[in-house]
Amino acid sequence: MPADLLLRNGISVVAGKEAIRSIAIEAGKIQQICSPADEPTAREVIDCSGMYVLPGAIDIHVHLRDLGQSEKETFATGTMAAAAGGITTVVDMPNSIPPTLTSFDLEGKIECALIDKFVNVGFYAGIPKNIVEFDEKMIPNLLGLKVYPHAPLEKETKYTKDHIRDCMKLAAKHKIPLLFHPDAAASEKRVSEKEEFLELHSCRSEVRSLKRFLSAKVEVEGKLHVCHVSCAATAEIIAENRAEDTLTAEVTPHHLFLSDNDFSHENGTAKMLPPLRGVDDTRALQNALTQTCAIDCIVSDHAPHEEHRKKAPFLKAASGIPGLETTIPIMLTEVFEGRMNWVDYLRLCCSGPARILGIRGKGIIAEGYDADITAVIKEDSVIRGADFHSKAKITPFEGRKIFAKPVITVVGGEIVYSHGEFLVDPGVAGNAPVRKGW
Repeated sequence: MPADLLLRNGISVVAGKEAIRSIAIEAGKIQQICSPADEPTAREVIDCSGMYVLPGAIDIHVHLRDLGQSEKETFATGTMAAAAGGITTVVDMPNSIPPTLTSFDLEGKIECALIDKFVNVGFYAGIPKNIVEFDEKMIPNLLGLKVYPHAPLEKETKYTKDHIRDCMKLAAKHKIPLLFHPDAAASEKRVSEKEEFLELHSCRSEVRSLKRFLSAKVEVEGKLHVCHVSCAATAEIIAENRAEDTLTAEVTPHHLFLSDNDFSHENGTAKMLPPLRGVDDTRALQNALTQTCAIDCIVSDHAPHEEHRKKAPFLKAASGIPGLETTIPIMLTEVFEGRMNWVDYLRLCCSGPARILGIRGKGIIAEGYDADITAVIKEDSVIRGADFHSKAKITPFEGRKIFAKPVITVVGGEIVYSHGEFLVDPGVAGNAPVRKGW
């Protein structure tokens, strides 16, 4: 019986080495991986000669906005950006409008995603000020809990030692990770100069926050995930406390490859939280990826804003940048230029994120796994925000030279994106929510 789809003659990664393989897909799953001489027949065949056929990336830190912030991004535009960027699964953060604190709010997001998605969409929820009021009906649809000590989802929340411990207990009770934004800054403090902003959100603040959460983790023995590590000192502490199953961490491409001195900061083009750091920090983070392995995965922290919010003077500008369409081209450029090997790329962008959140069947090209696949060509180009499918077009990577371009994205066996065109209607491909254990 013929397969549904055959990706023929692509360059796959087998035991860390490039090899020519054909991949047969049936009923949304990878049915067979074989040499071209042994491939089965298929109803549809795509010639992938010269293309790198890889697992679709999994981005576990994304702000898809929508609902009360649809002017910034929608589930449609955000997941289109993901598909065009070679990402087949995204996980949406809870600091939306309204914040994801109840099953009612979560169900609203899920309903919207089901209608508009082009890739798989998973979800996190926040934790209310009074933890005993946490809505446990959300748990089956969650991949983790996320807290923001510097900017609580409920303004009156104080992240005391006891409150942090109780947040860890809640996550441990439900066997999901607690993710936190490592920043101990006082959210109500106002600043009048860029230097004050950087000092408020300094590496000292990041380290102080990390130590407080690590202390709770040791006491509770829960699973803790450190979001967007930006400082050398933070990575060093994570390495010292390394525990693959219970302490994990992520980093963004902008914190890996951009530094504060690269920009004049006249406006908010390169304004984000945490802020860009110094060159020594970027070098230390790169080392933490592949040498000490203190960092487990790459994320975009895709945080779209309207153009006028980013082009405002630095202190008035919004924090956050788009990243769904730049992450994979930037990281594969590191591979193609010899600064990263295939094993590390696949671990950091594909299998590692799936492991952190306990997502089964994704992040690996193997028989029986979900057919979430991207095909990439090796091609010289530059990043242009104007070409993004995201509503957000302002990027600090504008004009950066890259050598990788995703050209085909398959989600659950459906060809979603091919050479600049979307081949399915919104809502057709992918799952929402992605659940732990799938």
